[in-house]
Amino acid sequence: MIFLKVFFIVSIYLMIQIETSAQNDCPQVLKKARNTYEEGRISEISDILESCLKDKTGFNKEERIEAYKLLTLTWLYFNERTKAEECMYNFLKLNPEYVLNETVDPTEFINLYTNFRTSPVLIYGIKLGFNNQDINVIQNFSVDNSTVNLGKYKSALGLQMGVNFEVPLHKNLSLVTELNLVRKNHTYSDEILNFAKINFHEKQTLLEVPILIHLNFSTKKFIPYLNFGGTFGCLINDKAIVSRKDRVSGTQVEVSGPELKILTLRHKLLYSASLGVGFKLKNIIGNGYIIVEARYNVGLRNSVNPRYRTSNSELIYNYLYLDNDFRMNSFVCSLGFALPSYRPRIRRIQG
Repeated sequence: MIFLKVFFIVSIYLMIQIETSAQNDCPQVLKKARNTYEEGRISEISDILESCLKDKTGFNKEERIEAYKLLTLTWLYFNERTKAEECMYNFLKLNPEYVLNETVDPTEFINLYTNFRTSPVLIYGIKLGFNNQDINVIQNFSVDNSTVNLGKYKSALGLQMGVNFEVPLHKNLSLVTELNLVRKNHTYSDEILNFAKINFHEKQTLLEVPILIHLNFSTKKFIPYLNFGGTFGCLINDKAIVSRKDRVSGTQVEVSGPELKILTLRHKLLYSASLGVGFKLKNIIGNGYIIVEARYNVGLRNSVNPRYRTSNSELIYNYLYLDNDFRMNSFVCSLGFALPSYRPRIRRIQG
């Protein structure tokens, strides 16, 4: 029994040593293949590299990239197109952002490379930003004279966050969509009936989905761009903090209370036209993009649902407040980070 245990332990130890030795040999194998290629003994390269390529732990990533490039050149030399395409595919899976060097790379290698799809099929990431509202009044309403008491809207800073997806359609043209959770804030103040000051602070929460055409003006590391399209929003929560201050016989009386839910007073589905400018910085963090963007959304639908304007009696009788019809325009600044996703594929020429 002791003999068997010793035999078992020694066997495992030897296997580990053999495997470690094989892994340590692979850099030398690559060096040998490189020298063999330079010496012109190209027919030997496939056999030299085979074992280390089959062993997933044989080459590290950079060594594997060089090995597949050597094999691609080998099969191109022997006019083995299918095998060369397979090796190029493996090469681009490991190194999708390879940049051709026309002074070093052979013409056959360049021609094969250009037949592959090497641009990203998707760029995906996250965005964080803030927004500011620009209220566009369509028509005034008031419990007082609506032609005199117009009131004032003032924006308050809002925050938003979301995910973005960019699908390249052409070299400089993409389709962009996002899913954003957005918080918008604004206040409305008015003085009516010659004695009451109203302050209305509205806090909206929306899910917004922009769908944009994206024009890139460069393919380098600094990429300025312009986008335009539409943004569709779904209002999921809406609350207001309202107060009223009355001047009565030289004294001031305040009427206030808890937050009011006013979702029923608003249209749930909103849409706007969008125009944005920005830039992307490539390879600052890994192979990703840092994105800086400013966008302006022009509201195209009345935020207020006129059918329910007078449905909240507390707003009218306690606070003397009545909604105006208005559209919400938004200015948005955001900072994001995105990663490209590649899927190399040979483009067959239809003959």
